[in-house]
Amino acid sequence: MVFTSFLQSLTKRINSKGFSVLVSALSVLVVLSLYYTQNAFLEAFEARTYDLRFRDMRGAIPLEPNIAIIAIDDKSIAELGRYPWSRNQYARLLEKLKAAQAKAVLFDAFFPEREDIVNDQAFAAAMKKSGNAVLAELFEYDKEGRVKGVTRSLPELQRAATGAGQINLFPDEDGVNRRLPVLVEAEGKLTPSLGMMAAMLALGEREFSSDTFEVRVGERRIPVDEQYAMWINYTGPPGGYPRYPFTDVVHGRVPAEQLKGKLLFVGATALGVYDMRVTPFHGNTPGVEIHATVADNIISGRFIRQGGLEALLDIFFIVLLGVSAYFLTTRLKLYGAIPATALLLVLYLWFVYFMFKDGHWINIIYPTLSAVLALLVGGSFRYLVLERSAREMRSMFSSYLSPKLVARLEKDPEAARIGGDSKEVTVLFTDIKGFTSFSEAHPPQVVVSRLNEYLGAMVQVIEQHDGTIDKFIGDAIMAYWGAPLSQPDHAEQAIRCVTAMAERMDVLQAQWVSRELEPFAIRGGLNSGEVVAGNVGFAGKKMEYTVIGDTVNLASRLESTAKFYGITWLVGESTYRLTENVQPYREIDKIRVVGKLLPVTIYEPQVGAAALSSEQLVVFHAALAQYRQRDWPAAQAGFEQLATALPHDRPCRLYIERCIYFAANPPAGDWDGVFNRAEK
Repeated sequence: MVFTSFLQSLTKRINSKGFSVLVSALSVLVVLSLYYTQNAFLEAFEARTYDLRFRDMRGAIPLEPNIAIIAIDDKSIAELGRYPWSRNQYARLLEKLKAAQAKAVLFDAFFPEREDIVNDQAFAAAMKKSGNAVLAELFEYDKEGRVKGVTRSLPELQRAATGAGQINLFPDEDGVNRRLPVLVEAEGKLTPSLGMMAAMLALGEREFSSDTFEVRVGERRIPVDEQYAMWINYTGPPGGYPRYPFTDVVHGRVPAEQLKGKLLFVGATALGVYDMRVTPFHGNTPGVEIHATVADNIISGRFIRQGGLEALLDIFFIVLLGVSAYFLTTRLKLYGAIPATALLLVLYLWFVYFMFKDGHWINIIYPTLSAVLALLVGGSFRYLVLERSAREMRSMFSSYLSPKLVARLEKDPEAARIGGDSKEVTVLFTDIKGFTSFSEAHPPQVVVSRLNEYLGAMVQVIEQHDGTIDKFIGDAIMAYWGAPLSQPDHAEQAIRCVTAMAERMDVLQAQWVSRELEPFAIRGGLNSGEVVAGNVGFAGKKMEYTVIGDTVNLASRLESTAKFYGITWLVGESTYRLTENVQPYREIDKIRVVGKLLPVTIYEPQVGAAALSSEQLVVFHAALAQYRQRDWPAAQAGFEQLATALPHDRPCRLYIERCIYFAANPPAGDWDGVFNRAEK
């Protein structure tokens, strides 16, 4: 409650929409700052999405056909004896592979200690003869990440080998191996990884070069980070590459054609040797397969990139999804914005999936967090402030405003500023003719029933024409157009409503007659102009939204003046000017109402069953012009001609009486044709 009150007080000082945009923008900026600082907690979740993309989205992909593994497996240990084996076994292996014309033999092992001079020399001689054997190296690091030592094979073995490749693996904090350093800088030089060495031999490249975030091997461009580590594009679960048991190769049980031209990685797959690693696909993957996968990536050129382009896309989608989620909260209610945002995120995940298949790691966590945070912030702000304001607005106006206008107010409460604004409106007052006599002649229950039937019908018509019902004053109705929401066509809406009210009254009267009930009729006054619109009353006790001003007073005077002229509807000059092109009128008179110095011209809209024909209007206006020119006989003749056709038309009879009077008692020379009303 305190937070809600704070928000509401704050939005009184600044625009609510502007504040909502500001808060949502801040939520996006928060996510961007987390992205730039590489928040460890969120990065851990993002790393999990890396695993998910391999395991549950993309799955396995085709392998390089010329990569295979010579496995130090349980079968080989059972036949050859306890591991590690004598080096003469490795010499025998190299002899077999030389005969089979293998492309290269890469040992995921090193031999740092002497066995005996005979076996060591035999192994060195076999490597020298094969001309394609690569040994492993392992670098050791201190707590600051600096190389402090290296484990290598015996010098004579190193000299006999074609080269050496480092086999360092740096699992993430959760133990999963996602990256591998293709180069290690130590002792003043860069040492390639075992997988990179295999790729160089396969591609026929003897040299490599490095640059910022890139290592080049011939035509291959390996994307790396500042520590020369590449993201491993895992090809599938363990066991994908062909495995040949060490003992089967040594004993000639593997056909030479299966080994010919192959890159053969020699490494442990037996669980007891303890060279198992955690990868996105499996928790027990032989380390030798990781090196084989790196070689596969470089040879095929299938890399996972997370560089400048991907960072720009990350930032773009953090902003885009955050802004889109906020936009949805402004256009939809929260229960609509949530599934819409979920659909947006599904589409984004679909995009991320296809980008990943193409080798681009686009972030999932940060853009998703941006969308969810913007949704929660925007939705919470809307519920706590904007929708609360809309609910208050709905509570205030729903009893006397059309549902369509209430809906507009809910979407944009600021459109109707509650408090004392000047507005251009059209005001309508209606009253039942002779209602006092009717109520005296009928029981109260009948009076209330008939009044409710009439008021219900008129309320429906007014709401259908987007009018605002201000109040009921006994049998009278006060309504207006142009407030609380501005309506550029307020006068036209009002006059169309008057037409519909006249038609509805004709229907009601026919129904009452058919039910053998005494019918009654109404009259009304319309006027347009500037008013002050806002809440009036006693705060906390009794408040209501209404309009006040001379425009309202004149509309009320016109309703009562209609009785004097014996007509149903009377319209002020301002309303006439705004609607003369959409509604036929009869100019009734120029009058000066009580309390007003300036005269106003009043008009009768031609609506309902009592409407005059166009020919009758021409006759009346011609006679009125003659009257104002003081041609009393001609004016009287015109009015009498019309009165013959309209025996109950009171304006004609009034002008006939005036013509007779002025013919006998001519007005003063400064007579302006204005009739002064002595009654309200």
